Amino acid sequence: MPGTLHVVATPIGNLEDITRRAAQVLAEVGTIAAEDTRRTGILLKHLGVSGANLTALHDHNEAAAAERLIARLKDGEDVALVSDAGAPLIADPGFRLIQRCWSERVSVVPVPGASALTALLSVCPIPAGQPRFVGFLPAKPQARQAALEEACRRSSATLFLEAPHRLLETLRAIAALAPERPLFIGREMTKKFESYYCGCAGDLAAELAAGDALRGEFTLLIGSFDAGPNPQAVDKERLAAALAEELPPAKVARLMTRLFGGARAAHYAQAVADPSR
Repeated sequence: MPGTLHVVATPIGNLEDITRRAAQVLAEVGTIAAEDTRRTGILLKHLGVSGANLTALHDHNEAAAAERLIARLKDGEDVALVSDAGAPLIADPGFRLIQRCWSERVSVVPVPGASALTALLSVCPIPAGQPRFVGFLPAKPQARQAALEEACRRSSATLFLEAPHRLLETLRAIAALAPERPLFIGREMTKKFESYYCGCAGDLAAELAAGDALRGEFTLLIGSFDAGPNPQAVDKERLAAALAEELPPAKVARLMTRLFGGARAAHYAQAVADPSR
């Protein structure tokens, strides 16, 4: 009988976010195919896992690596596929291997877990209906601009990843295309310098340019809006109350000011007086 390919989600930062099932699978398989063997090696050491054959599978060797892994699977060996962080195949290599497994009738099973996309959506304070994930934006300026124009035309939300050296350029382009569209940004999620930013693109570009936050990994969301009610018509009191349950008053005030304007002091006073505290 052929083995099974386990597609294993790994932590996006904090190593404690590994699931018990994922740790067990990584300890039991014969081979682990990793986008970066050094990074996966750190995770395996943290888990106390040893003995598995750790092999590289990345954009530059995927065709050859897939052939070797298919041979192992057809010989009855179980294999785990992991990316640098999060769920494999979400803007990561591995698609050729998955295709080959299905064509060769080799069992493929997901071992779900951490994902930057679901992490950002789970704490998002702006409308994010029907989110569409587009991965990393194109590097070439013309294709990049076209992708941003399409995202800003859509009424539903758009999620994408961005490199720190392109972040300000991207925010300024969005500010020119849709200056009032709300954005939500997660930086270094689950890591030591985890931080979040919410507001329109122009304000966020100015804030980030003035600070020391242009390092690490960024996940961005362009908020959704309806053709009917304006997104500004969201129930501000309910939103403020929900934020006050999760965040300190100063952060609530900052977010509410960015989203709705007005005096930050007034939003702060409302957050402090919220009965849920």
